[in-house]
Amino acid sequence: MILLQLKPGNVHRYSNLKEETFGQFITGAIVIGPSLRKAVEKGFNAGEEKLEVSNIQVGDMIKEGVSATRTWARENTNLGTLLLLTPLAAAGGMTIAKETRHTAGKLRENLSNVLRSTDSVDALNVYDAILISGARGLGDVARLSVKDEASKEEIAREDITLYEIMEISSDWDMIAKEWVTDMQVTFEEGFPLLKKFYGEKKDLNAAIVQTFLKILSTHPDSFIRRRHGERIAKKTSERAKTVIEEGGAFTPDGRSVINKLDKQLKEKNINPGTTADLIASSLMVALFDGLKPKL
Repeated sequence: MILLQLKPGNVHRYSNLKEETFGQFITGAIVIGPSLRKAVEKGFNAGEEKLEVSNIQVGDMIKEGVSATRTWARENTNLGTLLLLTPLAAAGGMTIAKETRHTAGKLRENLSNVLRSTDSVDALNVYDAILISGARGLGDVARLSVKDEASKEEIAREDITLYEIMEISSDWDMIAKEWVTDMQVTFEEGFPLLKKFYGEKKDLNAAIVQTFLKILSTHPDSFIRRRHGERIAKKTSERAKTVIEEGGAFTPDGRSVINKLDKQLKEKNINPGTTADLIASSLMVALFDGLKPKL
């Protein structure tokens, strides 16, 4: 659903990236289904107290999803998305098991439990997932580097949890910051904006793109920052603000500017990939909360 929309700088049905194609992203979205289903099932069992929350092992399912993507899509198309959707899926299973009303608020309460119940095995599995994906890690961290075997030994020896790894990385990586804030941008910005825009326009496509622009305009993308530096990340956010001022996805002029920005970003290989991950998590929350869009 999200892949189909023309979000500037991202892959979509009308345009590939230099390194990945629309088909590879679609493939990646399909093959992570089993790992996310497993997360829901384990979360459900934890909600029924048949499994300790600490034994959900989200890291294992993140690694499984990345491995499947690498096998079938041959590229890293969804590491960031899996880092967000896997714990959300587990929290969704818990919420279904425990609650009569399936709301975003209850989902977030259970998510907090899932995130804080990770252990060093989760951390090591996510390190493996990052290496399998070919990603550069969670930013440039001097301590506990993904590529350093001594770091893995320290994680195991000191029982450093995945949540603690995210705390270390949260100052510069948006995905890590989502982990240590119970997904603040997802629940307090992305989800409410999607709900608001869809309620106003009854157009899910436009709501997704407009939410993407709003998040990008206020949060310089950490994927862009890692590849191109802080200046380019901030400049891209400023350009997103300009698009919104032209009407964004809701006006012909705004859509024209979106098309131009998409081409300009791709010419320079600038991809707001983390913002796309946040749209995925925001949409998951919206659907769980009861959003039933007309497709």
